[in-house]
Amino acid sequence: MLRELQTNGLKTADAMYKASEGMVTGMGVIKNRIDKTADIPQNGTVEGFFFVNKQRVPTGLNCARTDMSDYDENFTKVAENEFVDLYIPEVGERYGTDQYVIDGLSKGDALMIKGGKFVKANVPSRLIYDGEYNDAGHILAVVEISGIEITN
Repeated sequence: MLRELQTNGLKTADAMYKASEGMVTGMGVIKNRIDKTADIPQNGTVEGFFFVNKQRVPTGLNCARTDMSDYDENFTKVAENEFVDLYIPEVGERYGTDQYVIDGLSKGDALMIKGGKFVKANVPSRLIYDGEYNDAGHILAVVEISGIEITN
């Protein structure tokens, strides 16, 4: 799940890339410009990444439902070769995501993306863990984009 907590609403999302494999909204990915796919970085990255999101359009029997949770799998699971919206984070923005590993994280720690999830960084990073956010019972990590790099 991805929540925009404090963002510039006037920017555009890149919707021209497909998922290279199954993924979940809120993951951090990198662009494969040759294949036009969004790839999950396995070795860790802190630069050149994008948040994965997708349009909340019901499919199949869900089209008959009148009210669906943003957390419904129809809105959060991304299939291989499905188009995704890639959000470009900017300095000062804050996002909430459930795609993180809490092990050893403290508020103010630098983050990196490994396996699509936000984890404690072992390199300098502008991604800052700003605690947890309770979104109607769903716990999200708050990721702030800092103007300067910090080191854990």
